[in-house]
Amino acid sequence: MYRADKFKSTYETENGISIWKFLLEDVNITRMETATYLFRPAIEPLSPFLQARFGPSIRRNRLKQMMGHMVRQIMEQRGFHLQQGNVKITRPGNIFASASRYARLDDRFDG
Repeated sequence: MYRADKFKSTYETENGISIWKFLLEDVNITRMETATYLFRPAIEPLSPFLQARFGPSIRRNRLKQMMGHMVRQIMEQRGFHLQQGNVKITRPGNIFASASRYARLDDRFDG
């Protein structure tokens, strides 16, 4: 269950339930964990799939912030911790300019 906290109104009015369900799909969990394994932000590979599913409105800043909040909860529930915030994403066409990178609780990152 998503704890919306400061994103309560965005979650309730901006298709939050559908976005949360999308992020929890097995294929998207695999994408987030693979990105994490490659030392990239978990949300980075989801950009084209989010755009395809939700259209151009998904690019709104408040929605992207809420998705980052959602991803953090998902990753923490799966045994990851925040390793670094504000990691730049430079891939052309990605809706995210920066996002958080995670690591397993027992992993170290030397890069």
